[in-house]
Amino acid sequence: MIYAYPTEGVWGLGCLPNSEEDVKKICFLKQRTLDKGLILVSGNFSHFESYLSHLSEDLIDKTKSKWPGAHTWLVPANDNVPAWIRGNSDFVALRQSVHPSIIELSEKLNSVITSTSANISSESPAKNAEEVRNLFGDEVSILEGKLGGADKPTPIQNLITDEWIRN
Repeated sequence: MIYAYPTEGVWGLGCLPNSEEDVKKICFLKQRTLDKGLILVSGNFSHFESYLSHLSEDLIDKTKSKWPGAHTWLVPANDNVPAWIRGNSDFVALRQSVHPSIIELSEKLNSVITSTSANISSESPAKNAEEVRNLFGDEVSILEGKLGGADKPTPIQNLITDEWIRN
């Protein structure tokens, strides 16, 4: 199942990351290639443990220095990250969110969820449920809620090098 939900700044589309079929459907709906990769989000730190298990305690503590919050870490991917999530990268983007809709959905599914903006690639992201309905109709299950206060996508930073990917 594919979900549409409000995030910190825009509406997102997501699914369980282990469902290759649903990830491919999201990319098809967005008219986006699989090679870009997807962010994994959750409101619960424990959902990230399998994706962080290969890192040192210092690096895990570093993730917690910005989490929970509107900060995405780019982390070296381990074997728990499916290829269809990584895209053409050896990294995976992870964010522990404080947004109520992400917390609710990740708790309901007891898992991280994929996250990508609810839009057709290269077009503006949806800003409300009506725009999501107009774009995707009944192809997605809409989780009602309000956007957070962010006016742009969350920053992305490389956990190892501290390089800013998006600031």
